[in-house]
Amino acid sequence: MKDIRDSFLVLPGIVIALSLMTPCDVSLATGLQNPSAPVTQVVLLGTGNPQPDPDRSGPATAIVVNGSAYLVDFGPGVVRRAAAARLDKGIAALEPANIRVAFLTHLHSDHTAGYPDLILPPWAMGRRTPLEVYGLKGLKNMTDHILAAYGEDIGIRRDGMEHEPPEGVRVNAHEIKAGVIYRDANVTVTAFPTRHGEWEQSFGYRFDTANLHLLRG
Repeated sequence: MKDIRDSFLVLPGIVIALSLMTPCDVSLATGLQNPSAPVTQVVLLGTGNPQPDPDRSGPATAIVVNGSAYLVDFGPGVVRRAAAARLDKGIAALEPANIRVAFLTHLHSDHTAGYPDLILPPWAMGRRTPLEVYGLKGLKNMTDHILAAYGEDIGIRRDGMEHEPPEGVRVNAHEIKAGVIYRDANVTVTAFPTRHGEWEQSFGYRFDTANLHLLRG
């Protein structure tokens, strides 16, 4: 059986709503018929669950708009899957050092175990601005403890021979409420409450771009 961890499919944007439900890693692009139109891509970096399936990386979806990436969830393997999308499909926005904005749906470990990987290797590989992460209550606590746990590594890379800039390892963790939580020239992101197991709080996200409306929860 083909190992889907190393494959990406490119499909027309019309099937986005269906493809987000399929158990595979998929890249979907819109605006390709008109080169001057805004381009939105949805890249399923991982579709796994807590079961350690070798054919599935942990949950992570990238929304790429006009060359900027917006990540939803960061399960195990997220950075390597992003690097694979960069190499296999030429999606430059998914060069790990270029990932600077992320959103978290809930705090289950299979959705967050890639968080240290999202913070640290992209910094060592060239990220020069803080990582902006949006999510529910508990995100700041998790962020602080991850940075503390890797304090020795951070200190060596920042203050030793590598001289990595301190700005690149900083994380601005935003604990949000429902409503519009993020806006830039490419996208407006709206958080809405969801029900997920016994969690007191979880969110889905609506991404509004110039040519597409996406829901991810």
